[in-house]
Amino acid sequence: MIDLNRYTQKSREALAAAQSLALRRGNQKVDVEHLLAVMLEQEEGIAPRLLERAGISTAAVRSRIEAELDRVPRVSGPGAGDQVYITTDLNRVLAEAESEAQRLKDDYVSVEHLLLGILGAAKATPAGRVLAEV
Repeated sequence: MIDLNRYTQKSREALAAAQSLALRRGNQKVDVEHLLAVMLEQEEGIAPRLLERAGISTAAVRSRIEAELDRVPRVSGPGAGDQVYITTDLNRVLAEAESEAQRLKDDYVSVEHLLLGILGAAKATPAGRVLAEV
């Protein structure tokens, strides 16, 4: 179970923005790709800077993530966009991020921990594979 009280303001904003992105796109599920996409666009966000420092092109990641999001099924019609669900992959990433925060003895789960969670699930999710391959 996710305890949002243990997440930083930027992490909570990213999760809320991922949900909003899924709703805008007509997706029924919020997935890792939604989270990574909004983390890359966060105002004054650290995710793009960390990726650039690691030698990862944020433009390439954005492009590949957008292609992954385009593959996500869309629903339309009355009541279609009323509720979205967190995928098993996103739950796994959040659990990994929480584990990283604990391992590093941090009190809160930050955007950095979320990135580590995505990388930790690299083989299991398209977003993780994009980061690992770019």
